[in-house]
Amino acid sequence: MPQLFDELKRRNVFRVGVTYTVIAWVIAQVFDLVVDNFGAPDWVMKVMLTILIAGLPVALVLAWAFELTPEGVKKTADVPVSQSVTPRTGQTLNRITTIALILVLAFVAWDKLGPDSAPQENVVVEKSVAVLPFADLSQTQDQEWFADGLTEEILNALARLPELKVTARTSSFEFKNTNMDIGDIAQRLGVAHVVEGSVRRIGDDLRVTAQLIRAEDGFHLWSKTYQGNTDSLFEVQNDVAASIAATLNVILDEDKRARLFASGTRDVAAFETFLQARNLFARAHRREEGNPATLAAANRFFEMAIEQDPGFSTAAILHSDRYAHFLLEGPIGIVGDAGELDYDSAYAQLQQDFDFAARAAPDDARRIIVELNREFFSNHWHRLPVLIKQFRSELGEDGTIEDDGLWLDEILRFSGDLDLAWRLAEQRREADPLNQVAWMDSINLLIGRGAYDEALAMIDEGRRTAGEGIRFVETDIQAYWLSGNNAAAIETLERNSENSDIADYFPVLLAALQGDMEMATELADAIEMASAHPAYRLIWPYYVMGDSERQSDLVRRIDAMPVGASMLALEIGNNAGMLMFDLENAPNFRKRLEEAQIDPASFASPPPRTD
Repeated sequence: MPQLFDELKRRNVFRVGVTYTVIAWVIAQVFDLVVDNFGAPDWVMKVMLTILIAGLPVALVLAWAFELTPEGVKKTADVPVSQSVTPRTGQTLNRITTIALILVLAFVAWDKLGPDSAPQENVVVEKSVAVLPFADLSQTQDQEWFADGLTEEILNALARLPELKVTARTSSFEFKNTNMDIGDIAQRLGVAHVVEGSVRRIGDDLRVTAQLIRAEDGFHLWSKTYQGNTDSLFEVQNDVAASIAATLNVILDEDKRARLFASGTRDVAAFETFLQARNLFARAHRREEGNPATLAAANRFFEMAIEQDPGFSTAAILHSDRYAHFLLEGPIGIVGDAGELDYDSAYAQLQQDFDFAARAAPDDARRIIVELNREFFSNHWHRLPVLIKQFRSELGEDGTIEDDGLWLDEILRFSGDLDLAWRLAEQRREADPLNQVAWMDSINLLIGRGAYDEALAMIDEGRRTAGEGIRFVETDIQAYWLSGNNAAAIETLERNSENSDIADYFPVLLAALQGDMEMATELADAIEMASAHPAYRLIWPYYVMGDSERQSDLVRRIDAMPVGASMLALEIGNNAGMLMFDLENAPNFRKRLEEAQIDPASFASPPPRTD
């Protein structure tokens, strides 16, 4: 036996086995990568692995039976031991093995530490939770708005704790009135725990049940029933949130308790009125066909809530949204009762709401957000750079923001603070994966930096996760057009021609990309004549048409409006940071850029015009 072992060693059989194994592993990894990229069926990889495994004994037999000599391959039995060159061959095999091992280590390091080739979906963090809409068990079934509001306040309280990953309202409420299994819901949302409960309210009597469930096995980690009246509402909210946090091993020091219990109001009547206002506010923004909810109706309740609690900052922030929409888009349906508004009164009310909300803000971060919005919609932008710097400092490295950021994402993207914009966009997308809007900021940022393939991949992922939506169509078209793939942009526009009621500029853009400038002009004229309010979304189609005269006239009219600079800034932000018009036609906007210390050269350059 020792002699056999020595002979195996002399003939390099062991070295051949090691070298073959290492090289086979490298070949398998490379082949697996190629198979994945080309979408080959699973059997292809299985065949390759079978061949590699079967080749090992063949290699060992060949190493035993043959020897590589300077004169070529000979049978080992025909080569005298004194003339054998197996030591030299062994050294060569050692070098080959060493190189192969280096490749193995490099591949492992890249696989573990390098960038992911694709985003990992639904990576579950242990300290993660989704708060599902509490059921309305009231006798008359008319307290749904109250149950929804209670749910959202508990959700918002937990979201103020940086240790917890909390699913945002839109995604959690996607499962309202469904019978889906808790485990399946948690898997879709990428959370480890789910909170569910119920509300029963009769007059002032209140009964609330809540339970924290571990999604993996359905085990109830905590549950409690609260019996009292509406005066104890805030105590119930606070206790539920604190109990959930403690159960998930979040240590609540004094600072974290203050964050957890920071509510917009401590007045129960104002809070109930606010919940009704916010219900109408959310319905109005869905802009569903046949939906009678408007921001005018919501604002009547916001105004009542502010009367009941004169320090209610959040109510004032949301109250401002009606006037921002009117100033940006004109007397559209979401505004409601638009005949009572004019631009000067709407602008004055917008600034008044911002002033009130800033004074009453519960903390510095939310005050700065309000002031950023106020500055963005004002007739001067001197403070924008300072406010963004303050906001970054206040937020810190781990800070999160609540959903009252209003136009914050657009402001950051337009002003060039792309790192912070990306961080907040990804934070929002992770927290609200089923909300189509939550995907848009990340996608726009990718398009803005020219990462068109990544943007298109994220659009596809967004569709798979959150469903189809008009915003995905818009970004699809942008990415195709900017990457020079006009054929794909045209095909996308043709497939979505039915969305022209939502995106009225689609037919204009389609005609322009098809080269039918007469039709594009006719369609654009119809949009311009339909409203006295300048249609700023036509800036892009006019650019594609090469119609400098019409675009210049449109830009000049926008620039002269009370929030014209904001409209032009939003158009640049919504179009991947591209400056598609001549600043000579926008003197007010150009002055705002100078005040904000924004260099126009920092904007992206669009493709050449067609003219």
